Amino acid sequence: MHPKLKRCFICGQYANILFLVFAFLACVYYWLIERHQLELVPLEIAAYTVETAGFVFMLFSLINFHRIVRHRYVMKTAMLIYLITEVVIMILDFNAEKLPFYNSASMVFNIGHSIFSAVICFTYLALEPKNTALETAIIITEVIILSGMFGVIFGMHVYVTLFANSIAYVVFFSIMRFLLSQERIMIDCYGDRAKEYKFKSSFFDE
Repeated sequence: MHPKLKRCFICGQYANILFLVFAFLACVYYWLIERHQLELVPLEIAAYTVETAGFVFMLFSLINFHRIVRHRYVMKTAMLIYLITEVVIMILDFNAEKLPFYNSASMVFNIGHSIFSAVICFTYLALEPKNTALETAIIITEVIILSGMFGVIFGMHVYVTLFANSIAYVVFFSIMRFLLSQERIMIDCYGDRAKEYKFKSSFFDE
């Protein structure tokens, strides 16, 4: 196993912990506006600062995957698309008042965001196909991600789906770190030494 492989999952875990903090701060921010007509700019700045830090860790995770893990081009591309999409959503949300076409509480938007995130998560199966432990981790993650769609029923903000996504990926990356520590998943990386097999025949021994 590559000595720096765990870094990929550690960065991903930290990124989503920060997204959890952002989702909480954002929910408090909008709750204060809706209930008390109180707009706290410092809280908004803190929320977006935390989210930006999360994107930095996500980028580090992506870079490490590209530098360390062999192949998995579909998974790596999906990770990049996910990162770009989330950044675009952040920019749209930050400028929501200036963009009448953007509605973060839209049912279609929330459902689409959850399904999109679930599809991205599915590509992690490429890490080691037919590994039961990995498949179980992904199933758990998918269930948590898709549960975010229930927020749509209550007309809640898009941060409900972000909250569900963040919890799901924190769980996923935590499980992956555990599987790596127990050597229950083997991911081929650049620089790994190929296993050498010696074949010997006893046909000519007599």
